Amino acid sequence: MLESILSLNPYPSVADIFYLLYYPLFAAGIFTIPARRYSDLKSVIDLLIILVASASAVWVFLLKPTVLAGGNLTEVLVSVLYVLGDLLIVFMIMDLIINKLGHFRSRTLYIFLASISLLLTADISFTYQTITGIYAEGHFQDLLWAFSYIILLVAVNEFFREDWSKPIYLSKKISVVTYIPYTFMILFYTLTAYSLIESGVKNSLELLLSLGVILILFTLRQHLSMRENIILLDEVESERRRAENYLEVAGSLIMVLDAKNRVKLINRRGLEILEYERGDVEGKNWFLNFVPPEDRKWREELYNSKIRAGENGYRLTGHIITCNGKRKTAAWQVRFLREDGEFTGSIISGEDITEVQRTRKALEMSERRYREIFELAPSPIISLEEDLTIRDCNNRAESVLGYPKGDLEGRNLRELIHPEDSDEEVEGTRRLMRSNGEIIYASLKLTRVGDELILIVEDQTDVIRSLREKELLLREIHHRVKNNLQIISSLLSIQERRLESDELSRVLRESRDRIRSIALVHEHLYRSTDLTTIRIRDYLMNLISKISQGQLVKGSVRISADIEDLEFNLETSLPVGLIVSELVTNSLEHSGAENIGVKLRGLNGCFELVVSDDGRGVESPEVLEGSGNMGWYLVRALADQLDADINIETRKGLTVTLKFRELGYTERY
Repeated sequence: MLESILSLNPYPSVADIFYLLYYPLFAAGIFTIPARRYSDLKSVIDLLIILVASASAVWVFLLKPTVLAGGNLTEVLVSVLYVLGDLLIVFMIMDLIINKLGHFRSRTLYIFLASISLLLTADISFTYQTITGIYAEGHFQDLLWAFSYIILLVAVNEFFREDWSKPIYLSKKISVVTYIPYTFMILFYTLTAYSLIESGVKNSLELLLSLGVILILFTLRQHLSMRENIILLDEVESERRRAENYLEVAGSLIMVLDAKNRVKLINRRGLEILEYERGDVEGKNWFLNFVPPEDRKWREELYNSKIRAGENGYRLTGHIITCNGKRKTAAWQVRFLREDGEFTGSIISGEDITEVQRTRKALEMSERRYREIFELAPSPIISLEEDLTIRDCNNRAESVLGYPKGDLEGRNLRELIHPEDSDEEVEGTRRLMRSNGEIIYASLKLTRVGDELILIVEDQTDVIRSLREKELLLREIHHRVKNNLQIISSLLSIQERRLESDELSRVLRESRDRIRSIALVHEHLYRSTDLTTIRIRDYLMNLISKISQGQLVKGSVRISADIEDLEFNLETSLPVGLIVSELVTNSLEHSGAENIGVKLRGLNGCFELVVSDDGRGVESPEVLEGSGNMGWYLVRALADQLDADINIETRKGLTVTLKFRELGYTERY
């Protein structure tokens, strides 16, 4: 505006105030770049070398000529301020490169550095041309200024694109940064040599050559020493990375605390257990941030007391707090670090045992519950080894068997079983011997649970005694019924002998035979082993024998029987016996047969009864059905009772075939 619109001289003017403010703002911006600083004594010395070299060069070649040239005081002051601003920018850029960019990777800073470098080059060129009087507008330095602003805009654009919340730090300093002080030394030596030669100082060339050789040799020596240090540092870094890799793949939490109880290092497994990001853990006080408030005081006091006591470490089981406030239990092992006897920190390893503790508590609770059920069970329960050695038993087993638990443990189960039952399988109803020699009846059931056998003992003594009493009573009832029926049969026989009517005698005789068949069933029942079934072959053979004895003269008729060895219940045996009795009696009395046959066999899940003779027979089954005979009426009724299919054949005598199934037991109460 001053130059183009108002046609005024723009230098010096109010515009220079804005230009000059540009330098301290840039310096402040570089100083406050959000990157981690790594300043140390070596970096400070490097910056001092750069500052002395650059300040000396600026004073000799820029400031001093400007001041000595004289002229307008304002112009001289503004020119000096420009040079000082450039010097400030150079120093801040070197600070940026050495202390920040050497450890920090950022596209924004790289582009910004290029922009400032172009700006400084343009300023130095402008100052030199002004001093020497060769400055002209539109030359090279004007393009450099324009390019520096363009590149600065690119840096601004990149600044907004870059993620500053997650800065990328380099594992080690960029090696080229180390050589920057040497560059300024060479530059300073070159400018000094040029100045001395131009001023015509005597022997200056020889002195400069000697000084140059000395500087080169000194620099070479420093470079070799630096290379050795770099190799050593690389080896140390390699070992450090290897150790970090070991830590990262470790299955336990491993961390390092410094002397102030802050987390210096933590591995990947530790972050997984704590459920935090690395940046949220490292640098934080371990006890204040990750130990529950109720445990914090005593845990920290224990830690400090172990340090004061000079111990090497200790073990501990304690809780931690995760990122979402969850509590976990860990088994800790603490190892203290000391250098020259001074405490410097600790290495702590921890194993997440939350699930283990939860499982252990569940197992303990399950064990208590099992023990309570085991002890309070109403039946004796005995835990056995594979060889039937008693491992444990409940209180009920003690009371039933009469032995204290200590006497039972270690004994073999077979020692408690009656000798007559000990050769059999363990399971089933067995006789057991109590401590006082008394015998009890028990039902034994074995169940495998893991590596042990569980024997459940049900005391059946009272039940078996009651059953035996009932069995005796039932046998007595069947015996008495049989006797009573025999008495009735005998009475009918006496009555029969006193009758003069043949018809009445026949009726009484048939009734007596039927009663005898029923009595015979009861006789076989009270003689059977279980009082519920009858061996049908024995019963029918006995029945046929008694019928033939009462009806025939020996040798006149041959009765053959082919009966399978079957067992029928009372519901089936009684009607089968009565049917056989009626049919055999009918053949003996009315058929005139020489041979009578009785067959009974199992056939495809049912039974077939065949009674046949070779006598006169009848003309057809209809004649038999319509005869009105009491005996045949009874056969038909009993067949219906058995739900049997009946078939009658009249060729070559009479053959009656019944097919039936065994009747089920009918509940009576």
